[in-house]
Amino acid sequence: MTIALRSLAVNRGIAVLLAALPATICLKGGGTSPVVASHTFGMSLMTGMNSELFTLFVVKELEGRILEARPITRGQFVMQAQGAMPSAANPGGVNLFLKYDVRGCMLPSSADDKPRIVSDCGVFDELWKLRFWKFPFRQGEGQQTGNGWAEMQTRPSERQQLLLCGYGLCNPTDLACGEYLFRLLRDIEDPEWVDNYRKGY
Repeated sequence: MTIALRSLAVNRGIAVLLAALPATICLKGGGTSPVVASHTFGMSLMTGMNSELFTLFVVKELEGRILEARPITRGQFVMQAQGAMPSAANPGGVNLFLKYDVRGCMLPSSADDKPRIVSDCGVFDELWKLRFWKFPFRQGEGQQTGNGWAEMQTRPSERQQLLLCGYGLCNPTDLACGEYLFRLLRDIEDPEWVDNYRKGY
C-alpha cells in the first residue's frame, strides 16, 4: 500500500471514529443538552426564622445534590407555592397545594372554578409535633398547643425516624424537598397517618 493510500485509510478511520463519538456521548448522557441545576422547595424540622419550629427553603439542586438552600419565610413559601408570587422553585406558577392535594392550604374554588389564594396554612402549625412530644417554648397565659406526636421528648423515636425517612428526613438536619415535602404536608392532615406515626401498629 502506498503512503497516500495508507494515509487515506487512516483518515477514513479517524472520520468513522469521530462520527461515532457524538452518538456514544448521547447514549451515555441521555441527550446533548448540558445538565443544569434546578430549584425546588425544601423544609427542615430544625428551628428557623421567627422562632418557627421548622425552616422552609428554596433549594438549588443538581442531580440530587443540594448546592444551596436559601431560607424563606412561611408567608413567602405559601404565596410562592400557590404561584401567587414569582419563584425559582415554581417558575410555572402552578398551585402546588392543589397539585399535591394539601387541603389545609386550599379554600373552596371561586364561582369561576379558580382556586382562591390563601395567605397562610394551618398545617404548618402541626409540623412541630413530628419532632416534640410537648411544645418546647413557654406559652402565654391562655395559650394551648396540645400534645406533640414524637415518642421522645425532643426527637422522634427510631421507628418514627424511619417513617420520616420516607420523606427525605432521615436525620434531624435533612431536608424534605419537592414532592416529598408536599406529600408530608398532605399526610400530616390524615388522622390515620398521625395515629400510625404516634403509636405504630
